[in-house]
Amino acid sequence: MTNSTLTTKIYEFFEETQKEIEPFSAYTANVLWTDPYISQNMLSNHLEKGNDMASRRHEIIRGTISWMDKRFKIAQKNICDLGCGPGLYASLLAELGARVTGIDFSETSILYAKNEALQRGLHVDYRVSDYLHDDIRGNQDVVMLIYGDICALSPHQRDTLYGRVLGALIPGGTFVFDVFSSERYSSLREAATYDHNLMNGFWSPNEYFGFHRTRLYPSEKISLDHYMIVERHRKFEVFNWIKHFEPAEISDELSKAGFEVTGIVDVKGGEPWNGGTDEFAILARKP
Repeated sequence: MTNSTLTTKIYEFFEETQKEIEPFSAYTANVLWTDPYISQNMLSNHLEKGNDMASRRHEIIRGTISWMDKRFKIAQKNICDLGCGPGLYASLLAELGARVTGIDFSETSILYAKNEALQRGLHVDYRVSDYLHDDIRGNQDVVMLIYGDICALSPHQRDTLYGRVLGALIPGGTFVFDVFSSERYSSLREAATYDHNLMNGFWSPNEYFGFHRTRLYPSEKISLDHYMIVERHRKFEVFNWIKHFEPAEISDELSKAGFEVTGIVDVKGGEPWNGGTDEFAILARKP
C-alpha cells in the first residue's frame, strides 16, 4: 500500500467519525447488554454503589421503592420490572411482599439476579427477554421502567412499548417510569474524545483505539454519545441516544397511547416535580 493510499484510508476513516447521523437511525443496545465482555463491565457498574453510571446510587433506589410502596401498597401486588438488570429494584420489591417479574435481555445481569435472589431467599421470576419484541406477562398492577431507559427508544419503539405495557396492566394499573428532563439537556455540550483503550479498557479485553463524540440535536432535545471502537481486526460502533422531555410533552405522548397521567413526581422522594432536576418520574394509569 502506497503512502498516498494509506493517507486516503486514514482520512476516510476520520471522515466517517464526523458523518451526520439521523436521530435513532441506529440502535445498538444489544452491544452493551449482550456482548459477554461489555455486559460484565456494565454489571460491575450496576453494582457500584457510589456512582450513577449504570444504575442510581443505592440510597436513591431505596428512596424510589419507599415512595412507590406508600403509593401502591406493594405487598401482594403483581409488579413487572422492565430492564431489571441485576435486580436492584426487583429484590427490594420482593422483600416488601410483591409478586415480581424481572425482564432483561442481558443474560449476564439475569444470571446475577437469579443467584442473588436464591442466596437471599427471595422469589422473583427473572426472565431473559426483550420487552420491545416479547410479550410482557399480563395481570400486572404496576409495570416499571427505571433510569431513563425509555429515553433511549425511538418514537416508534416507545409506541410499541406503550402498547405492550397497556396489554400487560390490569384496568387501573399503573406504568411507572422516569425520563431525563430538559434541564439536563441544557447542561450538555458537544465534544469529541480519542484515546488508546478508551475508558480504561471498558470496550474490549483486546488492545483498541476508541473515539467518542457527543452530538446534540437542539430542535428535538436529543443527545447522542457515539462510540467507535477499533481493534486490530475488528471495528464496531455504539449509539447511546437520549431523548429529553418536558412534562407536557411526555404526558401528551402517553395520552395518545391510551394512558391517563396521574402524576409527575420527583424520582427520589415521590413528591410533585417542580423542575430543577435532571429527571422526573411519570405515573401513567391504564383506564
